[in-house]
Amino acid sequence: MEYRLIHFNCARPMGAFNLENDFMRVFIGILPRIFKDADEFDGVYWHQHGIRRPDGEWLPLAYPFEYPEGLGAPDISTMAGWRSIETLKAFSHSGRTHPAGMRRLADQIDRSTGASFVMWWAPRGQRFTMEDGWNKLQLLRQNGPSPEAFSLDQPVAHPHAA
Repeated sequence: MEYRLIHFNCARPMGAFNLENDFMRVFIGILPRIFKDADEFDGVYWHQHGIRRPDGEWLPLAYPFEYPEGLGAPDISTMAGWRSIETLKAFSHSGRTHPAGMRRLADQIDRSTGASFVMWWAPRGQRFTMEDGWNKLQLLRQNGPSPEAFSLDQPVAHPHAA
């Protein structure tokens, strides 16, 4: 059986979720370049994105400013399928757009709820929803790293083919 590394991450911006917020202006400005880089990167198989409201409803990232005022900050989320942990790291830390953009935004993210990044190995072809990724993150937050939900700090080795 062939496996893919799946990752899910979320960022909750501090402040109001609107274009007056510097995080949102920068984030929306760099997203097209990050998505283009991901589409062209050898080692990422797919990526999807969404906005999770505090009430648990998912919205497409394509329309972030139809977000209800006064609802509270959402989690802006990404999930992707990778060839390996090494390819994920290469894109995240050495890519053309992602590293600089995320460094610029790092101090504008609310990290009060714990881990914001989770990974797991899944059989090739298995599909996941954004809510599946959110649930994996909650598993990591509640129980710590395991083969079902782990972090870059405590990765789980690629499963051997059966």
